[in-house]
Amino acid sequence: MQYDYNLLKLILVLNDTRQTVAAAKVLRVSQPTVSVMLKKLRDQFDDELFVRDKTQLRPTAKCLKLIELIPNLVEQLDGLYALDKSWAIGDLKGEVQLMFPPTMMRWLAAPLITKLAQAAPNLTIDCRCWSEDALNKLESNSACWGVGYLPMDTNKTLIEKPLGYDKFELIMRRDHPLSESNLAQLRRYPLCINLIPGYIELSKAEMLIKKYGLNKQISLRSSDMALMLDVVEQSDFICIASTKCRSSLSEAFRCEPLPLELFKDTFRRSFSLFTHLKNKHDPLTNWLHSQIELIISHEQYDY
Repeated sequence: MQYDYNLLKLILVLNDTRQTVAAAKVLRVSQPTVSVMLKKLRDQFDDELFVRDKTQLRPTAKCLKLIELIPNLVEQLDGLYALDKSWAIGDLKGEVQLMFPPTMMRWLAAPLITKLAQAAPNLTIDCRCWSEDALNKLESNSACWGVGYLPMDTNKTLIEKPLGYDKFELIMRRDHPLSESNLAQLRRYPLCINLIPGYIELSKAEMLIKKYGLNKQISLRSSDMALMLDVVEQSDFICIASTKCRSSLSEAFRCEPLPLELFKDTFRRSFSLFTHLKNKHDPLTNWLHSQIELIISHEQYDY
């Protein structure tokens, strides 16, 4: 039997979409064409591969094994085509989607988008907040890149390029009555924390409060950094936020280090650049990664 390796991509697309109509839209072919392709695959592998389960297709046991292997094969093939490709960021056209946690919009997303827009003036940048379905968007849209906090429960269709870590501090209004950064004083005032959509752990602040058995609760959780800063500026609220936010704060605020009891617990959170596996050899992936690292190096604060 003569094998058609071009059909392998359909297995991955059907696994993502679970419908031939949706797969046809992704591959930009007709639904009958997808049915023909699937029949050829079934003949080649002597297996149904996908069986009907109500309104969706469900992969067979053999298909699941193939899904584990195919992404690496596709990556290697893409790498062959990328070897001799000339690339200039100024030639980019069309649309790309970038996603960031709300906490990174001011200090990371804004300068990165400014750089990308200047370097690729014919490119449309669709910037969105990292949301609960961010990983699904990355898996279904190959023109999508996102920065997300770790740990992240991903699968083999995505790649991850580490970027470093966030460290945190206290932010309060300039005339806030807090005089010393210790737990005893901190417990007197309402606390607010950044809510990170899609992050699979509780906030570090709440984990440490529980660990130390403190009689303290978080008074406000929000993914809107602007809202949090407005609340902090107008009240005795204290915000626990990234040290990288410091450069964008006005003189109405002041920053203090975390109490030593919290800081010694390595109060940090790693984050990475994520995108579809097929973008591993895409020059734009490397460009974004290097530019983000450059921005991070300028925003790094340590005590």
